[in-house]
Amino acid sequence: MVYKPSGGDALVKSGCYYVYVSGAYDSLIAAVDTYLVDITWVLMMSWMNDTDATQTYPYTFTTGLTITKGIEVNKGLSLGSTYKGASLTIDHKTRVFKPTETTEAKTITINLNVPPQSLIVVYQRKYKFRDSMFFVHQSSRGQFNVALQGGEGPFRKECEVEIMSEDFATLRAELSGTGMIDVDTVGHAQGANQTNTKGNCTHACINKLDEMGV
Repeated sequence: MVYKPSGGDALVKSGCYYVYVSGAYDSLIAAVDTYLVDITWVLMMSWMNDTDATQTYPYTFTTGLTITKGIEVNKGLSLGSTYKGASLTIDHKTRVFKPTETTEAKTITINLNVPPQSLIVVYQRKYKFRDSMFFVHQSSRGQFNVALQGGEGPFRKECEVEIMSEDFATLRAELSGTGMIDVDTVGHAQGANQTNTKGNCTHACINKLDEMGV
């Protein structure tokens, strides 16, 4: 079962994070917009009890965050740490992510009691996000958004993140289909009022952007 925001990818989080600070006049900031793409109940396992007695089955699953696209940004910005304590409001209910879902993977074991002649299906909830970020360089000349070529707007780096949450469900049948959810949104991350090309940044800034795949 997949749930998607009713208006398309929903901007649920935005913020500005230092990539580095070198002295008073050389720093780089990542301005990050985070969009919720979808929420999926992932089928983890199923077990049919063919006996005439209740059976107990231990099942182990793992939580945590994975960067599925753009992992090179971690060479300058710990993308996972930007999700620590993040929250979503879906259908008027707020959900706050735990450290075990964002920065510290955790293994959880549950005991499943399966009645006689019954099927049990285990699902884990996965959140998929898209991060769209641009960069702001501050030097002795002022603060500028970073563009790759003159005359264009700030360059955006796209990343994708999946969070396997602590949420699980045990059902008697498999799920299918898609659904829509209403998601509260926020405003975009704010940058500088001016734009400059990457080639006009300091060597430290250029090197760091190169490391991050920009």
